[in-house]
Amino acid sequence: MSGPRDLTRRAFCRVTALAAGGLLVHVRALGGAAPSASRADERAVFVPNVFVRIDADNEITISVARPEIGQGVRTCLPMLVAEELDADWSRIRIEQAAFVDRGAYGDQYAGGSQSVRNGWAPLRHAGAVARSLLVKAAAQTWNVDPESCRTSRSIVTHPSSGRSATYGALARLAAQLPIPQEVPLKEARQFTLIGQPVTQLDAPRIARGTEPFGLDIRVPEMKYASIERARILGARIASVDDRRARAIAGVRDVVHIDADSLPGFGDNCPPPANGVAVIADSTWIALKARRALHINWSGGAPTENTPQRREESRALAAGAAEHIVRNDGDVDAAFRSAHRTLEATYELPLLAHAPMEPMNCTAKVGADHCTLWAPTQNPDYARKVAAAICGLRPEAVSVHQMRCGGGFGRRFYADYIGEAVVLSRHARVPIQVMWTREDDMRHGFYRPASLHAMRAALDAQGHLLAWTQHLINAQRGDFLRWLLPPGITALPAGDELGPFDFPAGFVSNLRLGATAIRNSPVPLGQWRSVEDSSNVFVYQSFIDEVAQAAGRDPLAYRLELLGVDRPIPYGSRATYSSGRLRKVFELAAHEANWGARMPANSGRGIAGSFANSSYVAIVAEVEVDAQREVRVRRVVAAADIGRVINPSGATAQIEGSIIFALSAALKQEITVLNGGIVQSNFSDFPVLRMPEVPPIQVHFITGSEVPTGCGETAVPPTAPALANAIFAATGIRVRKLPIRAADLANA
Repeated sequence: MSGPRDLTRRAFCRVTALAAGGLLVHVRALGGAAPSASRADERAVFVPNVFVRIDADNEITISVARPEIGQGVRTCLPMLVAEELDADWSRIRIEQAAFVDRGAYGDQYAGGSQSVRNGWAPLRHAGAVARSLLVKAAAQTWNVDPESCRTSRSIVTHPSSGRSATYGALARLAAQLPIPQEVPLKEARQFTLIGQPVTQLDAPRIARGTEPFGLDIRVPEMKYASIERARILGARIASVDDRRARAIAGVRDVVHIDADSLPGFGDNCPPPANGVAVIADSTWIALKARRALHINWSGGAPTENTPQRREESRALAAGAAEHIVRNDGDVDAAFRSAHRTLEATYELPLLAHAPMEPMNCTAKVGADHCTLWAPTQNPDYARKVAAAICGLRPEAVSVHQMRCGGGFGRRFYADYIGEAVVLSRHARVPIQVMWTREDDMRHGFYRPASLHAMRAALDAQGHLLAWTQHLINAQRGDFLRWLLPPGITALPAGDELGPFDFPAGFVSNLRLGATAIRNSPVPLGQWRSVEDSSNVFVYQSFIDEVAQAAGRDPLAYRLELLGVDRPIPYGSRATYSSGRLRKVFELAAHEANWGARMPANSGRGIAGSFANSSYVAIVAEVEVDAQREVRVRRVVAAADIGRVINPSGATAQIEGSIIFALSAALKQEITVLNGGIVQSNFSDFPVLRMPEVPPIQVHFITGSEVPTGCGETAVPPTAPALANAIFAATGIRVRKLPIRAADLANA
């Protein structure tokens, strides 16, 4: 996923008049050629890049270009516009942008916790330009200096004369004024909306059941499809007996989906699996007929098994790393001179995303146009896939971005969209493809499993002299066929290590190496917080082991390593502040009463990380009973996510991340047996139930003027904080996820 791009206040804007006498503001958000200000453009009021519409009745509509997957962007992003516009928030309407235009918007995906980061400058600029033009319109009407006018709650006033006008009354005149090349943005002390807790704008509709999700779409003449896919990974259709299925009333067709016959979609955009689809008059008929199919499958990977992969990984860990990703100082010399050394092996499983709403898409394919109704995190991929299958220009594909019932990275891909397009193109009617929960669990793109061989060296005073990590796993990039630089024929091992935030930069002798498993048939993809979800568990658990070996308090040991505030290199172009990381550790520890006595069989653990450009520390408190069952009693989080736009939404995101991470740490694992995914539903891939969710306290530090990531950043440190708390309660080290009572009892 690409990161944010530089943007100046001179981002191109243009303004056109609505037919009804309104004001329409377009912003060239993230680059691309500026559109001309021709008369034709002025008449095209419903063209791309619409962010603000002000109607004559003083109602303001703000368009949101990013997908809403539960992270709150349909509220948070309009807040940025409304703040600079000085709009009456009670009269704001929101609408999802009804088009995909990368040249206008830049990337429109939801991923990497970047929606607010990337929207911070352009959306504020859109509001400021609109406000500036409205003020100039009022000043011209009253023949006064624009500087003498004020704005508030969608009204322009002239205090000295007592005159006022609504934005709606001024919209037509404002639309005729020249575009300002620069407009001032507010200083933080002037904010009246940003930083205030705001209820999600679409929450009432969701509560009433009137907010449409993907499965709520109904299109004239639409039919429904359910698809049987191979249980064995990579298997192909050998033969199909569909006579019983076709005999069921309401079945319209049975269609083979041959993934190999589809055009290539490019890197990071995997095709759908091979399958047999039943098209019917209702979902239930399609499901019934699907069960009546008799399919013979061939090929695939019937020998793929999780236990064998685990043994292979352990054998590889005993050897030298295939690729050294980072090598600071003289690691070998440091180990030779060490007073004490430690070794540990950590294991993490494959994980599914398991969003509450399974995959689905509705497609309507015509001769020269395709329309999609898709709950997707990546409308650009959806359009690309549909265009490739239909042989259309991307501009001939319309994507209606539906609200998603969760995503966590799964909806970044467009395989399920491709299925709907293939079937609609074949049937020549709109088709809604609906996955079952079992489909979703067994045909996802999973977080890679991994094994990490760790070593540390300490001097006589317990100071950390050297640190090594050897990662063994199958890589997402190999499965997703990521584009490689010229001259490179294979993705180097270790890509899953990603940028490394700790203890890299704090210990002089550090070696990070990796060995890739190249022949895995398991579909892999992004998972909430991506590689940080694995790596942070490993190094924030192992640093606790190092602190114990040094005879030091785990928090004090971390803070000593962090030292004074200084910039630490992170990846190839970024840095982060050790001082800001230190502050979230200190705040979480303070709010959790770190160091206070705990009841018997109880413990407190801490972990923290820099991820998605933000800093989070977690303190978990647990109780472990005589049967080694773990009960999480409290979680305290401290987060520095920069400028907090909506504290209510940000708190919900941190809480949701923690619950998501606790579910994975305590309950979840995807395993492969004889080439097929074993797990099928929440019965064997469970999430925390409401009575299991502990009290969660969230505290924010304002670390910078700009917002950073929030939706994923609390996931990485949650599992290690939990594992470290279990050690504090029991003396048992957790080195394998998920945490099961039987494993603790046998430790």
